[in-house]
Amino acid sequence: MTNSDNPIFSQVSSVHAMSPANAIKHFFANKQLEKFNDIQLKHVSAKEDLTSLLTGFSSHGLDDLNNANLMSRVDSKFILPMSFLPVLLAGIRSAYSVLKINDKQVFEYQNYYFDTPEMRFYNDHHNGKLNRFKVRHRNYLDTNTQFLEVKFKNNQNRTIKTRIKLRGQAEQDDIEQNELCSQFISQQMNRKFQELIISQQGGYSRIALASEQRAERLTLDFDLWFQGQASHSEKVALPGFFVAELKQNKHSKQSPAYQILTANGFHPTSFSKYCIGCALIYGNSLKSNQFKKTLLRIQQFNVVEPTSQPWSHLND
Repeated sequence: MTNSDNPIFSQVSSVHAMSPANAIKHFFANKQLEKFNDIQLKHVSAKEDLTSLLTGFSSHGLDDLNNANLMSRVDSKFILPMSFLPVLLAGIRSAYSVLKINDKQVFEYQNYYFDTPEMRFYNDHHNGKLNRFKVRHRNYLDTNTQFLEVKFKNNQNRTIKTRIKLRGQAEQDDIEQNELCSQFISQQMNRKFQELIISQQGGYSRIALASEQRAERLTLDFDLWFQGQASHSEKVALPGFFVAELKQNKHSKQSPAYQILTANGFHPTSFSKYCIGCALIYGNSLKSNQFKKTLLRIQQFNVVEPTSQPWSHLND
């Protein structure tokens, strides 16, 4: 699976060459939307020590969740300034436990997303199609645990996640593992795994909270970053906000997290890490007008920071 013949990637060399610090500005300039006029994006430069913020939470392990496992669920997402993180954690301390592994409570995630050469999965989401898929290789960096995952959003707006454990990267030349991946993708999507390409790399830090009593989980993701497939592309880093995702068996506004968020003026919004990342790194090569409101929301909180990290696994 290579991207050399992918029409999307052949069109975006000018975007990849751009400084990622201008990525959001580039998006708005090309869409002829509101201009930034050199206004600095808000940046929360000082974070409170996360360990102290999580003091007082009870903890759970990976095998402790039953009701709150939620591989089939409904989601409510909130985009929030980093300055609100201490307020949120203080307000929900008695209602949730925090995932703790080897004395760690903040974990690093890295994802490789797959799509068709025509970016079918991205476009399905952009166009509001239900019964749509996303495919990713997820790496839990702190435990070196890796999965190939398929997320299916059905016409009831329910997210159903299935996955298989990997012993290495799904895209590597491992005949036995590739056969396993092929069978999995065929069963879940009726597609050929070999026809998919890596369309994006990304990552973030996560605090994972859960309530077994209410059968819900709350994930708090921050320090998001995205990178395109081209080996010379730079990361687009988004440090100024975090994403709270409330995962429930069925929607309930009685959730302690939901109540404190809405009481402080925050309301659920659409946010896809995959789609927002693609909109930023591929710019005008992909249609992205449906994500305008989300990108404007990010603008309120964020400074875009460029960093460099080539796709080392493609250079081996």
